[in-house]
Amino acid sequence: MKERATIPLQKTEWKTAEVLTAIGYHFLFILAGFAATKATVSGSLLPFGLSLAASAPPGFLPSAAIGVFLGYFFFAFSSGGFRYIAALLAILTIRILVGGYQKIAGSAAFLCLICFLSSFFTAAVAFRATPDGIVSVLTESILAASGAYILFRCFKLVRRANAGIATEELSYLFFSVCIPVMTLCGVHIGGVSLGHIAAFLLIFTAAKYGGIVSGSLCGIALSSALLLRGESALSAFLYALAGLLSGLFSPFGKYIQLLPAFLLTLCLLLREETLSLQAGIAELTLGAALFLLLPRQAGIAVSRLFSAFPKMATLSGVKKSVGMRLDMASAALKDISKTVEQVACELSKINAPDFGTVITRIEEDACAGCKLRLHCWESRKSETVNALLGMTNAVKQGAKAPEEGAPPEFKGRCLRLPQVANAAYRHYSDYISRIAAESRIEEVRSVVSDQFDGISMMLSELSGDLEKDLKFDRVSAEKAVAALKTLGIQTEECNCRMDRCGRTSIELKIKKEPQTVLNKLQIMKMVSVACERDFGIPAVTEAGDNIFLTLNEYPNIRIDIGVEQKCASESGMCGDAYQYFSDNRGHFIMIVSDGMGTGGRAAVDGAMASGLMSRLLKAGFGYDCSLKILNSAMLFKSTDESLATVDIVSVDLFTGKTELYKAGAAPTFIRRSGRAGKAESSSLPAGILRDIRFDKATVRCKAEDIIVLVSDGAMCDGAEWIKTELESWEGGSAQALSEKLCESAKRRRNDDHRDDITVVAAILKKSV
Repeated sequence: MKERATIPLQKTEWKTAEVLTAIGYHFLFILAGFAATKATVSGSLLPFGLSLAASAPPGFLPSAAIGVFLGYFFFAFSSGGFRYIAALLAILTIRILVGGYQKIAGSAAFLCLICFLSSFFTAAVAFRATPDGIVSVLTESILAASGAYILFRCFKLVRRANAGIATEELSYLFFSVCIPVMTLCGVHIGGVSLGHIAAFLLIFTAAKYGGIVSGSLCGIALSSALLLRGESALSAFLYALAGLLSGLFSPFGKYIQLLPAFLLTLCLLLREETLSLQAGIAELTLGAALFLLLPRQAGIAVSRLFSAFPKMATLSGVKKSVGMRLDMASAALKDISKTVEQVACELSKINAPDFGTVITRIEEDACAGCKLRLHCWESRKSETVNALLGMTNAVKQGAKAPEEGAPPEFKGRCLRLPQVANAAYRHYSDYISRIAAESRIEEVRSVVSDQFDGISMMLSELSGDLEKDLKFDRVSAEKAVAALKTLGIQTEECNCRMDRCGRTSIELKIKKEPQTVLNKLQIMKMVSVACERDFGIPAVTEAGDNIFLTLNEYPNIRIDIGVEQKCASESGMCGDAYQYFSDNRGHFIMIVSDGMGTGGRAAVDGAMASGLMSRLLKAGFGYDCSLKILNSAMLFKSTDESLATVDIVSVDLFTGKTELYKAGAAPTFIRRSGRAGKAESSSLPAGILRDIRFDKATVRCKAEDIIVLVSDGAMCDGAEWIKTELESWEGGSAQALSEKLCESAKRRRNDDHRDDITVVAAILKKSV
């Protein structure tokens, strides 16, 4: 027998604040619907109530419809409101019927079409078929459809306006605000229009919190609205001018912002006799007074709408273009390297030193005009050549007199033995010099070719990183901007970048103002909560009139680092060098380099290797191409042998993934979960051969694990004692551990070979 499970009904608990907020929004739509029906155009047309009914969000459609119905129903006999009610019912019926089809019901074009058709057909019945009547019908229907489109776009952008509104979208907001202002323009108290007061208040507020763009757009929108109402052109011009001037002077504060607009508007009112001077001054003064009395918190709330949307980085064609150019440059450099190799190979065949030319030049130089030349070089050529070979061999061995290498038979028959010996010395020395020069040229060519290959690899890796790393999270950027707005901080630009591992970095540009107060801890908390990620304390940089904030995602692991060195000589110059740093991708990198030998020469090699590698890695280049560049630089540094080991450890501070890169380096010791092990290398140091590569290994580490890098000087007594020391280490700082290991290595050195000792210890800690 099957049993049926009964799921108890879950009661939804409504919070009082949520209920009151919902009631407030619905009441606001009822009020907006009623007000929209009173926004008259040319004294008799009332199209904007239909616009609101057509564009209202589905959740607020009943409330908007009630307000529009009440607005058209009251005074219906005097304003012809019954035809508007008929159009309203037509719009509601169509929207309800197609409500299940989201693509159609949510299409701006469809909503504008039903608004136009409903207004046109209901108005066509009421108006007479005269030219003026047809024009009125078309005008009202077009205004209704246009208003529906503007309100539709306004409702969509307001829902995501926490971070601001894009400049091209601000016009939708301001033209939507004009509808209630047109309604208030018909309300007068003592000859003063409430709509004009509201217009000045809106202009000053928009200019203050949105700058010249918002002020100008608001002024133009209100100017257009007053012209539609049928007011004078000069009256409408005053608002456009007030918006422009307020926006221009908004950076200087509220009072300075008001002064130019106030004075110029007053001058125009005094010169124009058709305008009421007392009413105009009263409206301007009251609007300015309300603006000055606007609370700061209310201004911040308003700024979310009036402020322009900050600039944000996007993945556009620029990224692809730069990546393509880097690939092209990489391929070109690789082709240059191949071409250099090919041309050098062909030239070496042509210009390579030939020993036969040495014999020929000796004959031409020493034997010219000799009576026995034909006898020596034709009848007894082989014996003569063997004699010259003996002389050149004597020169090669450093003999003072080259003729000592000639056989007695040749000495007895040669009439010009001293001249031949001098020619052999001179021409063979030139031959040896040419061989040495060709060898050095070959080395230089090889190094240059390697440099081209290394740069080619760098550009190729940069292109790949650009494709993988440059990802911008627009949603998180908008959340960060909205979070700063709650603190009263207006952002001009915001970039939220994500690397290939999903780590986030947010960069914000803020206009420096006297009233700007930056609480870095508060900013960190607000942005972390808004973006649902843990960020560190922001870095603040001031440059001119701007403030730049940079927030990096906070890693899970931190590194306690300790370094200790012991020099082999008393000169104080250590042949070992080290570097450690954090890159901008969440990795902690440690480098140890051991130069050949001890003293100054080794110090130069070690410092060059570690310094060059750290600079290349900090610049974002890969490990392999950085080693290639370093190796070619070591080969080219001098004619003498110059080499250095390279030992690199990279720890991912988010995951604990540890990567080891070794080129001729001593073992690296790692203690994980109390057990110690080592990673060894069989590769060659940098500076010996052209083609060297890293030995690589990957280890997964976690908090409380230990990583130790050492130079060869610490390995004089083997590696087991270091593993034993690590396993017995019971706690303490990384510096104390490095000092202990370095002292133990020095005491264990029991042979005559003295070498520099370097110990770099890193203890992984859990971030707090």
